[in-house]
Amino acid sequence: MRCALVALTLIGGSASSWSADRKGTMDEGCCGTSFHLRVLHKGEKKGIPEKEIILYLHQGCPGHISLSYLVSARWVEVEAKLCDVGSSECEHATAAKIRLESVSHKGKHASGGYSVDFLSAGHQEGRFTVKYHHEGPIPICE
Repeated sequence: MRCALVALTLIGGSASSWSADRKGTMDEGCCGTSFHLRVLHKGEKKGIPEKEIILYLHQGCPGHISLSYLVSARWVEVEAKLCDVGSSECEHATAAKIRLESVSHKGKHASGGYSVDFLSAGHQEGRFTVKYHHEGPIPICE
């Protein structure tokens, strides 16, 4: 019985270490994909989004490369900014990159790693998981 508990603890511990640090949404445009990762409040407003890291992956215009072709062990340079939720105030990153580790069959979910440097917010890195979400009309790309 004790061996079973130790095994379950080890399995549970390793599974939680592989979980995403940031969750959010992704949206495809004509020239690339944007990833919106939520940064949650701590303390009394715990769980409420405070800021958002927005990563933009250029994939070519028009008719960009599918995300599934970008799944690999290599890092890809992206544009990034850190924005206050509900505000247009954003700080642009000095350096940013992502690594896509998986994209679902129909492209509705993706996960991977990110690494971003901001002047005021410093270095942030971790794992993310996102699901597809698009607001408004579908863009017509020509």
